[in-house]
Amino acid sequence: MDNGSAEVDEEDDEFLPEPADEEGDMDVDMDDLPENFDLEEVLKALQEEEEEEEEEEEEMDEITSLKAELGEHREVVKYLRSKLNEVNLLNAKLLFTNKLFRNHSMTNEQKIKVIEQFDRAKTLREVKLVFSTIAESMGSKHKKSVNESKKGSASKVVASTKPKKEESNDVISEGAELKARFQKLAKIL
Repeated sequence: MDNGSAEVDEEDDEFLPEPADEEGDMDVDMDDLPENFDLEEVLKALQEEEEEEEEEEEEMDEITSLKAELGEHREVVKYLRSKLNEVNLLNAKLLFTNKLFRNHSMTNEQKIKVIEQFDRAKTLREVKLVFSTIAESMGSKHKKSVNESKKGSASKVVASTKPKKEESNDVISEGAELKARFQKLAKIL
């Protein structure tokens, strides 16, 4: 029985691949290769395949790093956009508050109430609504209408802006005095 199994084992060995040497290469019998087989071309092709695989790995690493950078940049853009919106809202509040203060005479208590109203606004639309509401309520009390303020202004006599001769001499003499003073100061320094 042992002899029979040994014969079968030897026959099976013919179909098994030859064992690899230490470098992992298979033993190839040069006689088994075709005549036009160029070993250098095969090695060159294998090297090119390895280089392509390395390049693909490098490209994949670069893609992942670029994706990570892109994510970071998006976070920065979101942060800066929110800060820009905050600054824009603050500027709108300041602008409309100043318009109200310039156009209407108010007490300090009224000014504080106006500022509190603007502080409650959370969007630009709300700021504009607060402004229009306050301006309308203040407009009827303190502001004259456009027709009343310009009534009769075209028919009034206005004095000329041309300087009189006496005034022009005074200006020239003041200029001469100022010039002399600067010259004196320049010599001292």
